[in-house]
Amino acid sequence: MIERFGRYNRTAHAGLALCIPLVESIAYRRSLKETTFAIKPQTAITKDNVHVQLDGAVYTKVEDAYKASYGIDDPTTAINVLAQSAMRKEVGNLELDQLFLEREKLNAGIALALDEAAKPWGIRVFRYEIADIHVDRGTREAMEKQSNAERLRRAEVLESEGYRQRLINQSEGDRQSAINSAQGEAEAIRLKATAQAESIRLIAEAEAVSTRIHAEATAAGLVAVSGALEGPGGRDAMVQRLAEKYVGELAEMAKHANLVVVPDKPNDINGVLATAMAVGQMGGQLDLSAGGRPDRPGVGKPPTAAGTPSDWATSR
Repeated sequence: MIERFGRYNRTAHAGLALCIPLVESIAYRRSLKETTFAIKPQTAITKDNVHVQLDGAVYTKVEDAYKASYGIDDPTTAINVLAQSAMRKEVGNLELDQLFLEREKLNAGIALALDEAAKPWGIRVFRYEIADIHVDRGTREAMEKQSNAERLRRAEVLESEGYRQRLINQSEGDRQSAINSAQGEAEAIRLKATAQAESIRLIAEAEAVSTRIHAEATAAGLVAVSGALEGPGGRDAMVQRLAEKYVGELAEMAKHANLVVVPDKPNDINGVLATAMAVGQMGGQLDLSAGGRPDRPGVGKPPTAAGTPSDWATSR
């Protein structure tokens, strides 16, 4: 700031500036760079009546050299006192725990208050930084105890949470294992039942096929026998077959019975055939009625067959 005869004349900016000796003089010098200066420790009382000491630093910049020279006598001292006052005011709005947790909020509040107060002086306050916070020994010990208790509480909470989570995981694992086991057993039973049903179905189909083939073979055999009987010599062959069957039945009866019935005229073909047909109808069984004795098979009346009574003889 250049004054002429003790009165402000002009502002000399960066570069070459001429001043008339004895007439003009340099009254003030102001740097337009951002500067910082420390705030001495000051005692403040928090909202919960705890005494603390705080110190910090203020970052400022001169924007209007004329106002910074003629608007205030000592801007550095004024900003220092103003920063201390704003700091005590902001600390009084916070509790001790909030003071440590919300330091950024405290810095922003102080910087805003300083900037509003320094604008008429042509000076801008950009930020305020709290360097350190000091408390007395008793308060510090109480804070340490509180911090230790909080850490122990958190440790116990974390331990209990871990135990609870372990039990939950274990129960969930047991539940899922039981579900998987039940599902496996149900699937095994279902597969076994399906296999058994398929096996029964296949056996039934096989038996049905076997029965059908046997019936077809029997029918074919009957058709063949019928055709053979209609042909030449078929009837004689049938008679011969019946005679053989009859003789075989008699032999079988002789093995298991005490009474054997034979025709009295073996050469009589008609009689033999009639007797064979009767024996075939009876299935080789004896009639035990009309005086027969169940405990003595073969004792009783001879079976009735075609022919007259005179054609039969009995022997023991």
